[in-house]
Amino acid sequence: MRFAMLIAVATLLAGCASDVHVLNPRTGETAVCPASAMGLNPWSQQDACVAEYLAQGWTRSTHD
Repeated sequence: MRFAMLIAVATLLAGCASDVHVLNPRTGETAVCPASAMGLNPWSQQDACVAEYLAQGWTRSTHD
């Protein structure tokens, strides 16, 4: 029963995540780090994606 509840909560939380847009300030190129519905922590892959771009000098975009 606990496992089913955990899966239900993880599914609901995954719906709260949204894509993150990043911008290369030198070229104007944009990229998207998509929200992931996989796994128990849907933000971990997205966080890694954003961190990779930020390390390369990109910035978060205000694009929605």
